[in-house]
Amino acid sequence: MSRSVVILFIYIFELLVSFCYYSRIYERKKSIGLTVLIGLVLFLPSSYIFSLFENEIINLTVFFLINLAYSMICFEVRFKNAVVQSIILDALMCSTEIIGIFMLGAVFNIPTDLYKNDVHQFMNAALICKLLYFILSQLIALVIIKIGHKNDNTKHFLPLFIFPVLTMASCMVFLFTALKTEVSLSYKIATSVICILYILASVFAFIYYQTLANKEKRISELESEKRMFELNKSYLDILEHQNNELQMHFHDTKNHYLALSGFDDITEVKEYISKIYPDLESKTIVNVSSNKIINLILSKYIVLCNKQGIKLTYELQTANLSYIDDSQLTIILNNILDNAVEAAAQSEEKTIELSIWHINKMDLLSVVNSCDSAPVVSSNNLLTTKKNAEGHGFGMKILKKYAKLNNAEFEWFYDETEKQFHTNMIFHTK
Repeated sequence: MSRSVVILFIYIFELLVSFCYYSRIYERKKSIGLTVLIGLVLFLPSSYIFSLFENEIINLTVFFLINLAYSMICFEVRFKNAVVQSIILDALMCSTEIIGIFMLGAVFNIPTDLYKNDVHQFMNAALICKLLYFILSQLIALVIIKIGHKNDNTKHFLPLFIFPVLTMASCMVFLFTALKTEVSLSYKIATSVICILYILASVFAFIYYQTLANKEKRISELESEKRMFELNKSYLDILEHQNNELQMHFHDTKNHYLALSGFDDITEVKEYISKIYPDLESKTIVNVSSNKIINLILSKYIVLCNKQGIKLTYELQTANLSYIDDSQLTIILNNILDNAVEAAAQSEEKTIELSIWHINKMDLLSVVNSCDSAPVVSSNNLLTTKKNAEGHGFGMKILKKYAKLNNAEFEWFYDETEKQFHTNMIFHTK
């Protein structure tokens, strides 16, 4: 194995590191295969340039340029961000080589350039440095993702680091053995091949995990679209219900006009109107709050509760929560009432009580629903009881989030005696 072949493999590994790094942070523009192919076109000529000059300044400059080009061509990234990320990878690559070489010299008590005399030892030393580069680049990617709040599954990603760390330890043991004892050429070749296979397995484990994470994200998006479709269907049911009510109202009004036209005495007309007024009032659209969003959402759940035989009572005239953004108020009320309807529909009493009160510079949003069995709790968090738990059970987390955004206090408790579930949100008003 020649030194040029080792450098070629190192650049291929650096391509995989860049691929994993950018894939973690940004969306790909192209397929995985085409993204890797473009990377090979960019990175492989760079190995020849390094072999030709063997100058660190030239190497760092070329490495920066190919990473910049790679990110711009294959990933959804702005030029400014691409420059920053390329500088980060350039600095990481340089620093890990320096740290790795001096770490090996300190651990093995050998001159820092001793490994250059043997191509197999050079391979193992280079692999150790590149593994350190890979580990640190992935950790930085996790930090960037966490800061950007792109997802919250970084904890599930951390166990993957065990594999590259153990691989790096194995490479160090192989290198130490080769440096301190007389070993055969076959041993050196075998250990180099083993290290290469370990490293490739480590990288592809990260790539495979990222592929699964992207698929999971896509599934979550599809489930969100499905929930939005179901929500829109509920609103269509409301509109259909109101349309039917209006048609019946128009039909009744026509009959009332015909009846009124037959009266000769104004006393009889007044008496007739007094009899039909309660019926006319019952057909009007729900208008219990000055907040139109509350009226619309309440109308939706009146229809849903009627369909499922749930008795819904409400008292909303002392506060209207108008200071809360409409979209956030919609999320809050829908999440609370969705949970209430789901639990009440499975209970014996089938009741929901919704109220919004203004008390001592505070607005209290309260929902009490019948619930025959106590909720499942873990670490003070409610757990979903649905069979397909994936994608569910986020309702309470969402409510906590929006309570915090609106400077509110959120609480819930279950009354075992009354078999009722209480959900309260207290908004502090000025």
